[in-house]
Amino acid sequence: MRAILVIVSFVVFSLLVGTVFAVTAEILGPTAVNVSDGGTLNLGKIGPGQTIDIVANGVAQDARFGLEGRWQILRVVTVPAGWQGFDSKELATTMKAGVKAAPDARDGEYKITFRLEEDPNKQQELGSVTFQANVVVSRSVITATIPQDTAITGVGQPARYTIILKSTSIANDVFEISAEDVPAWSYKKFVHVPAGGTVNTFYEIVANEEKEYKPTIVIKSQASNETQISKQVSLAVKSDLIGDIKATKNGVLIFPIVLESLYSLLGIIGSFI
Repeated sequence: MRAILVIVSFVVFSLLVGTVFAVTAEILGPTAVNVSDGGTLNLGKIGPGQTIDIVANGVAQDARFGLEGRWQILRVVTVPAGWQGFDSKELATTMKAGVKAAPDARDGEYKITFRLEEDPNKQQELGSVTFQANVVVSRSVITATIPQDTAITGVGQPARYTIILKSTSIANDVFEISAEDVPAWSYKKFVHVPAGGTVNTFYEIVANEEKEYKPTIVIKSQASNETQISKQVSLAVKSDLIGDIKATKNGVLIFPIVLESLYSLLGIIGSFI
């Protein structure tokens, strides 16, 4: 009878130890957290078409026996319809799996399943850790501020608008900046905005006719046309000496080499006007 009690106690103890000290996945990014088998991560917000990376430690700590093992792969098991999953490299010290949202994904919460798997050729008894990641898709992952939305410049001279881009996404992205409602102006500028980062940049518009314009500056994600914002600005193009001098400090696109010294001088003067 005593032997049976000892065996039962040992089994119960083993089960408790296995439960309390089970192997966990050490997630390094986009948020640092340990997750157990069957656990859930709330990752945050991304825009349609954006790609997020889940980074995990390729070295496993087995708290049951105080041993160190190696994971073989971080696998993307399931993704929503229209999304893409990219497994990590095998036996990497730092494992990175990627998930790309559908370019037309609707706003809302989505669920993705990942699994860390051990090397089947090694007797580590790590098993696997399967966990779910929740991510929210939103078209409002970028904001743009133009502190000075009015400009006065000369004919053929660049008007410069400072733009502050702020991302609330957990994914990096590249944004295209362009302008509408300015004849014969199709310049596009591309700006990389890191996840959760703020970037100060500028955009220039050149008009070849003396008049007042109401250009619209369009900022569009390269991941999806679904994520874009528009800002209307004012541009007054005047043919006057002071205006030309002020505009010259921003530079000119093309001018004869013989006038280079003159434009340099005007640029210096313009910075003081």
